[in-house]
Amino acid sequence: MKNFTQPDGLFSIRIPLKWQYANVAVGIAESSPYSFQHYENPSSAFQISCYPKSAHWSNKVPSQPANTDHLHFTQERMDDDKFHMRLWFANVEDHYFMIKFIYDANKEDHPEILEELQHIETSLATLQLLGGEECLRAVEFDVYEKFIASLAASFDLRNKAIEHGCLIELVIVIANQIDAYLRMCLVLHKQLEQKNERIEVALLRQGPSDRRFMEKEIYHMAADLEIIDQQLLGNLVDLYEERNKVVHRYIISELRTRDLRQIAYEYFRLCDQVILRLKHFEDLQAQEKTGIYADRNPDRIPDELALNILWSQINDKHLDKNLFRKFTDV
Repeated sequence: MKNFTQPDGLFSIRIPLKWQYANVAVGIAESSPYSFQHYENPSSAFQISCYPKSAHWSNKVPSQPANTDHLHFTQERMDDDKFHMRLWFANVEDHYFMIKFIYDANKEDHPEILEELQHIETSLATLQLLGGEECLRAVEFDVYEKFIASLAASFDLRNKAIEHGCLIELVIVIANQIDAYLRMCLVLHKQLEQKNERIEVALLRQGPSDRRFMEKEIYHMAADLEIIDQQLLGNLVDLYEERNKVVHRYIISELRTRDLRQIAYEYFRLCDQVILRLKHFEDLQAQEKTGIYADRNPDRIPDELALNILWSQINDKHLDKNLFRKFTDV
C-alpha cells in the first residue's frame, strides 16, 4: 500500500497501489470528496470527505482523538437500481469523516467488488485525522515522496529522449535532474546542521503561490554552503546559459543543431559530479545517524515492495497510459 495525505495535511490514509487519486487525474478540485479509482479498470469509486463539525453536530459515534488510527465507524447503505453505495462515518475531534464506496448494482457479489471491500477495510484501519506536529510531518513526508517519484519519473523521459535522439528534450530533463539533486543536497545539509529529520518543503515543491528558487539560485546556494566547489559552480552556470540558448534562442542565435550533442554530453558529465556530492551527504547522514538516512542504508537495494510502491507513484506522476508501469499490488 502507499500513503495518501490530504494536501493540507488534514488526514492521511494508506491505499492500494492500484488506486490512483482521481481528483488530480481528471482535473477537479483537491477538496472533499477525495476520490480514488483503479488505474486500469475504474468500475468503482472510493471517496473520502472530511468536514469541520457544525456547532449543532450530534452523532451516536463517540468523538475519537486525532493522530489515531483504527477508528470506529458507523456503516450504512444507499442503493438504487443503477448503483450501490456503502457508507462509513466517523467522528474525530472537531471533524467528521464520510466515506463512500460506489459500484454498479449488478456487481454486488462480484469477486472484484468483494476484493475491493477487503482493501477498503484495510485502508480504513489506517485513516487518521492529523493535528499539530503530525500534520506538519505528514505534509513534509508527502512532499518528499512526490519529489522522489517525480525524479524517478524523469528517467522515463530521459530514456525516451535518448532512444529517439531528442537532444533538446534530453538537455532539459538532465538540467532538471541536476537541479533536483542539488535541492536534495541542500535538504540533507540542513538536516545535518540541525540534527533532525525535518524536510525543507520550499526546496522540494513549487506550487503557484510558493516561493520560487530558480536554478542559478540553487547553484549559488549550494556553492555558498560548500556543497559544490567554485569550479563546478562555474561550469553549471556556463552550461545554464547554453541551455537557455537551446530553449529560448535556438532560432535567433548562432547555435547549430550539432552543438546539442556536446551540450548534452556536458550535462551528463556535470550530472555525474553532482550525484557524487549527493552521495557524500547521504553517507554522512548514515554515518552520523541524522536526517532522512539516520536509519537507512543509502546503498541498500530496494526490495520488491519498495519498487512496486515507487512504480505506482511514478504512474501518479505521469498519468500517461503510454508510460504506465506494471506492478504487483501489495
